[in-house]
Amino acid sequence: MLLRKCKTCGITKPHDQFHKNKKYKDNIRPHCKTCRRDYENVSYHKHKHKRPYSYEKDKDTKLRRTYGISYQEYLYMLETQNGCCAICGTNDPSPRRAFSVDHCHTTGKVRSLLCGNCNTGIGLLQEDEEVMKRAIEYIVFHKNNTGQG
Repeated sequence: MLLRKCKTCGITKPHDQFHKNKKYKDNIRPHCKTCRRDYENVSYHKHKHKRPYSYEKDKDTKLRRTYGISYQEYLYMLETQNGCCAICGTNDPSPRRAFSVDHCHTTGKVRSLLCGNCNTGIGLLQEDEEVMKRAIEYIVFHKNNTGQG
């Protein structure tokens, strides 16, 4: 069993008591898991007041990184869609979520904002027009033959 001495508490412990990290000697951190957790806890509480969380800034960063649009552009798209999904027209995106940014997976071009169900449906049908047409034909066929939806 390999042992290592923690640089914080000075106790020699087995390697499984240390987090792995390729930057360090033997690919493990120099501080044991317990000391590292204590440090992170103190550091979090010491600095949490310096940068308060901003939903708008966080959303802006994620949208720019993922889709190349700003949060303001997202809000403008939502406004032009009257706050509704571009496909089904619901104004409820999905529980505890915002409207999804629909985009072409080939070109990366942003198309519209969709609710979670419509976005998932398009994704599961692999954005394939023929598959979507067959799905519509299937629904219509069974609706007509059973008198139900």
